[in-house]
Amino acid sequence: MTIAIISLLSLVLAIAIGFWKNVNVGLIALTFSLFIGFYLGGIPIDKIISYWPLKLFFTTFGVTLLFGITKLNGTLEKLSNMMIYQSRGKTILIVVVFYFLSLILASIGPGNISTGALLLPIGLALAYQAKIPIALMSIIIINGAIAGGLSPIAPNGIVALQLALEHGVGELGFRIYLTHVVSMTLLSVFFFFLLGGLKLKGNSIHIEKPEKLNKQQIITLICIIILILWVMVFGVNVGFASIVLATFLLIIKSADPHQAIHSVAWTAITLICGTAVLISVISELGGVSLLTTILAQMMNTHTAIPIMAILSGVMSMFSSAVGVVMPTLIPTAVELANKLNNTVTPAVITIVIAIGSHFVTISPFSTMGALAIASAPDVVDRKKLFNQLFMYAFVSLAFIAIFLWILGLVGILV
Repeated sequence: MTIAIISLLSLVLAIAIGFWKNVNVGLIALTFSLFIGFYLGGIPIDKIISYWPLKLFFTTFGVTLLFGITKLNGTLEKLSNMMIYQSRGKTILIVVVFYFLSLILASIGPGNISTGALLLPIGLALAYQAKIPIALMSIIIINGAIAGGLSPIAPNGIVALQLALEHGVGELGFRIYLTHVVSMTLLSVFFFFLLGGLKLKGNSIHIEKPEKLNKQQIITLICIIILILWVMVFGVNVGFASIVLATFLLIIKSADPHQAIHSVAWTAITLICGTAVLISVISELGGVSLLTTILAQMMNTHTAIPIMAILSGVMSMFSSAVGVVMPTLIPTAVELANKLNNTVTPAVITIVIAIGSHFVTISPFSTMGALAIASAPDVVDRKKLFNQLFMYAFVSLAFIAIFLWILGLVGILV
């Protein structure tokens, strides 16, 4: 058994132990990095430590710190209530508003998990009151949040773009995000009709008018607008810009500094960065090249897109899209494209991996699916909701594999 095979198996084992024992996969990956990289592979410890993705860590820390503050001081919640009020209680519009609300909120920086954690309890309670199918509202909120989660200034989008740059794919800009939003919106329309959305037409409920933003919340909202302009127009690193704005908000007492630090997504950061270290060790020991060869043998020009979408999705059902799937598969993009004679470009392979890995997050085994089940009102049959979300995750996977394959055939996905 070669060291390349052992290194690949260490990743599989890390994921399995993490899933089985409910331990952060990033910590297990760091442990394996030492034993596989140093003791078996002879990689110097200082070099293994240097694999820690400092830029990715810095960026994710900054973004989650800033948007932790916006959540702590109530800005996001109040902004959400103001947008929900625009539905004027019309049941069919409530569903539409929640989709675009989750899409917009996730896109401007908090990302999918923070947005889901904020909106699912509100949305599912409102859905029960308005007699909107709980499965439909769960899927609508999760899909909207996931669609926005691959924005260039949201944590998952940052990871995807950074991995593409680090592994020779190049700058992808808005290509992942826009393709993802279009795909997820079409899927959400499909589920809207499938789960009886049209039956809601003509129904309405009473919604209280929300309070206005206070002074601190207005300043926080201005900071979010500044962040978007600073990053998009002037090209400042989103992590650095977020840290500067977060520091300003803490100075003017917009949130408690200790709570703000606790609000940082340390679990996700550990998962992403720890796994990245092990992936670098695996790459150094030839494991990534071996994985690329295996994938190339499974694919040809016509099947590469759907197979990669399905592989990414299936892996993501039982592990983290941002912490495991993208860091594992995106490094194979350039070499895999070369083995396919560049008939499928590295950019396309990367886009498919990023989107495919996020399209099944309504699965109850994923964080977003689990949040939906936990947020459901007590009277809801959670076992039924679990089964529905699990089944619809496979529907989503089939949809994105076919949809991206068609985009590739007609030359839109290039």
